[in-house]
Amino acid sequence: MSIQQTERIAGRVGSVADMLQAVLLDLRRRVPYVRGSAIADRSGLPIASDLPPKVNVMMVAAMSALAMQSCSNVVANLGLEPADRVMTESKDSVVVVRSIAKGTASLFAMMSGDVDRDLAAKELDQAAREAEEILGA
Repeated sequence: MSIQQTERIAGRVGSVADMLQAVLLDLRRRVPYVRGSAIADRSGLPIASDLPPKVNVMMVAAMSALAMQSCSNVVANLGLEPADRVMTESKDSVVVVRSIAKGTASLFAMMSGDVDRDLAAKELDQAAREAEEILGA
């Protein structure tokens, strides 16, 4: 979904971007391990962001969309069910990209390495549902 498409949906209180921004801020409030998050459209354009100022939002959004598309291509070529999330772990961080709105957008979350993965998965699913409702998906 493009930014122009999301702007056309904005018949509610506040813009779609503002409502999605609130979802991201609420995610960080509920999961203290979240260092930042963003929502991007299918082409990798950011729609909303709660990433730290030093992070290049455009690059993260584009790379997240690419990661989700690449993973989807891999599993399709293996004959597996479509993937709804990609997770990368390092010693001190966990990065998750989750497909939302039937693949028309993605939710990116950057978390500290000591995150409770079960809590994070549950809360990311909740944020994804809230974003999908706002996007009308």
